[in-house]
Amino acid sequence: MNIDLLIKMANEIGEFFAGTTDAQAAARDVANHLKRYWEPRMREQILNYYEQRHGAGLSEVAKSAVALLYAASKAPPAAPPPPAAPAKGAGA
Repeated sequence: MNIDLLIKMANEIGEFFAGTTDAQAAARDVANHLKRYWEPRMREQILNYYEQRHGAGLSEVAKSAVALLYAASKAPPAAPPPPAAPAKGAGA
């Protein structure tokens, strides 16, 4: 997809959420929207753009949102939860 169109869409989503709450919450809401509704290839493209161009052309809210997604994509995977202990009295 054309990166200019992705930038435009991210900025429009950012503009919508910027009017509803503070900047940090708006960035989290935009990041959540991109994660939930954008196709993985679209997210990958905007993340690559952010890495290469540092988000040039993105609004502050959209840039913060993409930065959140970028940081999450570079974070090590979470450790699996420990196995559950058997319930007392079960299986006896």
